[in-house]
Amino acid sequence: MKKIIIIALAGLSMMSCKKFLEERSQSDVIPKTTKDFGEILYTNGYPTTSTLMQPYLVMMDDDIQCYNGPAIADQQATITVNAGAFQWQPNFIDVCNRAGSSDAKNFNSWGVYYQMILGANVALQYLDNSVGSAAEKAQYKGEAYTLRAFYNFMLVNLYARPYNDSATTPDKSIGIPLKLDANLSEVLPKQNTVKEVYTQITKDLDSAIYFLSQDKSERKLFRISHVAAHLLASRVYLYMEQWDKVIEHANYVIDYHPQLMDLSTWGDPDMTEKPIVGIGNVETIWYYGSVSEHTVTGTSGAYDVSADLMSKFEPNDLRNGIYFFVTPDVLKEYVTPDFLQQKNLDSNVPNSQGQINMGSSWRSSEAYLNRAEAYVQLYKTKGDAGAAQQALNSLNTLRAKRFNTNSFIPWTIHPAEVLLQMCRDERRRELFAEGAHRWMDLRRYGMPAITHYYAPTLGGGNQVFTLPRRDPQYVLPIPNDVLLRNLSLIQNPQLGNLRQPQ
Repeated sequence: MKKIIIIALAGLSMMSCKKFLEERSQSDVIPKTTKDFGEILYTNGYPTTSTLMQPYLVMMDDDIQCYNGPAIADQQATITVNAGAFQWQPNFIDVCNRAGSSDAKNFNSWGVYYQMILGANVALQYLDNSVGSAAEKAQYKGEAYTLRAFYNFMLVNLYARPYNDSATTPDKSIGIPLKLDANLSEVLPKQNTVKEVYTQITKDLDSAIYFLSQDKSERKLFRISHVAAHLLASRVYLYMEQWDKVIEHANYVIDYHPQLMDLSTWGDPDMTEKPIVGIGNVETIWYYGSVSEHTVTGTSGAYDVSADLMSKFEPNDLRNGIYFFVTPDVLKEYVTPDFLQQKNLDSNVPNSQGQINMGSSWRSSEAYLNRAEAYVQLYKTKGDAGAAQQALNSLNTLRAKRFNTNSFIPWTIHPAEVLLQMCRDERRRELFAEGAHRWMDLRRYGMPAITHYYAPTLGGGNQVFTLPRRDPQYVLPIPNDVLLRNLSLIQNPQLGNLRQPQ
């Protein structure tokens, strides 16, 4: 008898009062075995190829630019439909909807993440009493704890102030609600503090590492592994500025997965067989999500890599021409942006293994970058020259794979502030258009001002939009439908009116 696993997901804001698990008919089977709950976890706890988590963020950081030109002269809607996000409008979802965006329906990150948290919670709540081996239970519990930690980490970095916010402390800063079980209650959850959320995240990661470490055999890249849990831990502690723990977890990742792709032997970009974000990359630790995550559908002809980001690459950096494409003048009639990212593109056809591109990955290069930044911070705060050298070792190991051997020049020691900026620039070069890294890095860097040049009409010049330093839009508004259903939630401060060009 075919088993149908049914989860009545709690709407987009955890507010439904339906059962999480229900038997729909005599032909349907209530999940009982460990594998059943593993299926629930994979189906409802993992992002799928159609799951869009925060696709609008690609429009908000300083790695994006608005372009206009002859190639889209009759397609000006590609510029305007999602401009609300590019302009950092306080109610950007409504603005995009009114402009006719087909993407705005996918801009409710709150609902998407809490749905997947529910999938993880169902697995965690029912696995212990399921029918299966202890090893299976440990594996699925480790995956579920990692996923829940990841989703809460993303939520708190979208809808709350940064952990290291200079204007407050995490114990006083309003965070997001923690939902840690699959039970329903008439009492709707209130927001926890940022500190409470991070405490739960690290607790979940400790549990994840405990369970996943019981079996370190190689896993499919579509599933969470012990290495993935440690990589997430290194990222979380980086945001918490606990440098020793960053190094500890990054070291673990590099010990088990030191591989870095060698761009000197990479060859031409091939989005089908070896996209940078993909299984064909030896750096990949976890592979998930939709290719549309980093290219908002209706804007692909008008928004792409910014000149500001391009200026950070050295001429002989092999990421030129592999991570992005520089549009030659002869193609300007047909291609509008000056630069096109090539890291995660949809080939629309399966590769030789029958796999379709996904949109996001966790890569070993991040572990080198996390470790380098932690060592730089120890150098900065303690004057430890040994830490500076360790930072350089990590950065040079990564950079050596991004240049031809005869053109690579290792970095040498610099003053701490200079070395920190070098590290941050390298992180930007390596991780752009991946996993919301840039937006969230800007938040923890102090929420600096950003300027976007908006070109709504062909030949009409640019409108200048500025996101001031520490602007309220660095903390996104909770969706209105969530607030209507849960009156205990406190909306994040926002501008009272539409943001206007200068």
